[in-house]
Amino acid sequence: MEETAASKPLKPNPRRRSHALLTTRDKVQLVAMSSPAIVIYTAFLVIPIFIALYFSFHSWNGIKGAPLEYVGWQNFARAFASPLFQTSMKNLALMVTVSVLFHTPIALVLAAVLNTKVRGKRFFKMIYFVPTIFPLIATGLLWYFIFMPTGALNTTLTNLGLGSWARGWLVDSGTAMPTIIFVNIWAGIGYYMIILLAGLKNIPEDVYEAARIDGASAVQIFFRVTVPIMRPTILLCLVLDIIGTIKVFDLVFVMTGGGPNGLTNLPTTLVYYEAFRYDNYGLGSAVGVILLVLAMTLTLLTQYVPKWIARKRVKTHA
Repeated sequence: MEETAASKPLKPNPRRRSHALLTTRDKVQLVAMSSPAIVIYTAFLVIPIFIALYFSFHSWNGIKGAPLEYVGWQNFARAFASPLFQTSMKNLALMVTVSVLFHTPIALVLAAVLNTKVRGKRFFKMIYFVPTIFPLIATGLLWYFIFMPTGALNTTLTNLGLGSWARGWLVDSGTAMPTIIFVNIWAGIGYYMIILLAGLKNIPEDVYEAARIDGASAVQIFFRVTVPIMRPTILLCLVLDIIGTIKVFDLVFVMTGGGPNGLTNLPTTLVYYEAFRYDNYGLGSAVGVILLVLAMTLTLLTQYVPKWIARKRVKTHA
């Protein structure tokens, strides 16, 4: 007699079985071991977010005992109407765009080169990754002494007879922001290169061998094999890059302090100045909340837009 589908023994779901194997003691241990991280995460991230959200709807000068006045959406209206905030958002848009266009592509090319049997790749890997080890404050100070009016760059240009090229790179309104963006890109390439290199190591050599047998060139293999397989890792780098660039504070604060005349301010520096220098905690909190919403929106778009495009392509070819 033929065995029906209903009479066939069901295969145990390994995921369900792993959960069933967890005893009460195991669950208690999991909770106990994760509790410190959850407490720290809640205390230093979740609670401050709600505190900032609360202050963003109030006017307060930060002095204990000073009146806390509810002002509704006025702080957000003041922020959007402020020329300094508008300039900072333009700077942020430029910085995020340039970082996305240069960080991951350059890092991917370097990772692909270092993934081959090139000589001295350990040395080059170390050289590219070293800037990532430095704190951004140290990186900013390093480049500040290079780009300052009497710094290493202008001195070198003058000694080479190119004194006409020397300028105040960090005080000139036309070069200050591009200089900061350049330093930000330089400091981050090594970090994304290591992430992408780890992803490249997981690609089986058989895939490349099959492409070579089919007659694909090195360039074709890179764009038609490597890049499609690395798409999830590239997407991860883009998300990290967007979030990391939105959070940049150290470089601007150390290199220009937001100058000249506020032309290199970012929303992060505005939060600091409004809250801690001008004692406008409500306005500073409002800028911080706007920045949080922007970061979450860009992150979600980066996650879901590629998936939406992929589904549209599948429907088109179906």
